[in-house]
Amino acid sequence: MAEPSFAQQIANLNSTLRGIEVRLALGRPPAEGFEEFKNLLDGMRHRLWDLLSLTDEEDKTLQERFRIRRATELCRGLVADLRSGAVTGSLSDLPGLRESVVELGQSIELARTRSS
Repeated sequence: MAEPSFAQQIANLNSTLRGIEVRLALGRPPAEGFEEFKNLLDGMRHRLWDLLSLTDEEDKTLQERFRIRRATELCRGLVADLRSGAVTGSLSDLPGLRESVVELGQSIELARTRSS
């Protein structure tokens, strides 16, 4: 089956988002449509990154910098949420995240060593 066009993906995102907004307006939790919305958005984001990866070296450097800045932003936001209690410390996903962060730190040091 062919990938949906970007227009179709945007239409799906808009439709799912409208459903979430309606549920919120009615005082219902948005969880039902939220997971679908997240999956649609992630799929579209991955396709866009795939397209961007076909560009020249200068663009690739900009993409790398964007990814690093975005990851830094996400990490700092999560740190703030964990410290404030907005994200609970009892989530079962946290040990896996911690392992990934340690591995990321090691990979950063290895990459920096190779670059110097």
